[in-house]
Amino acid sequence: MSPLVRGAIEAAGLADVLEARLRGAAPDGAIGRLREADLLVLGALADCIRAREAGDEVRIYIREPPAAQAPQAPPQGERELTGSDLLREIALRRIAGPPNAPVRVDWTRCGLELAQVALCFGADELAGTIATKRGELIAEGDLLGVGKKSRHESAREIKRKELAACVRRSGRVPVFVRSDAGVEGEEIS
Repeated sequence: MSPLVRGAIEAAGLADVLEARLRGAAPDGAIGRLREADLLVLGALADCIRAREAGDEVRIYIREPPAAQAPQAPPQGERELTGSDLLREIALRRIAGPPNAPVRVDWTRCGLELAQVALCFGADELAGTIATKRGELIAEGDLLGVGKKSRHESAREIKRKELAACVRRSGRVPVFVRSDAGVEGEEIS
């Protein structure tokens, strides 16, 4: 952790939370302070904890698309999270959640760009379905190519490469998990 990051965490009054978590203890009574903390400081704190607990690997789960399913609205009385709300929730799960528990983000619901940013806020797993930017599902055997002289490649393989590149650009190491291995666990989206 850089001196700048440590200084920002100390200036925000969260050094005790970092020290407790690095010792493997829960940050008792800190949730209120964490909810009120500056989002970037919260993200830096969560990322420090993620680096210690999960390392630099990001597990990527590719789900098979469901049979024709309409988009789902949030449960009654709940609202969709904004981007900053989502990042805050991810950071809180990393900081106040059980030690070494994975923090997974569903890129299908929040978008690949926000999911990539979430990797710097404590997330260590990505999950979703392979689709175009417009949300259209990509079937096995679909081919993509750009330009007249391009060679057509498997659209699913191109999207896998895109996912891996997003993870690498965030300074992490992509690890694809077999899609038939299941995608258990709670996703934040």
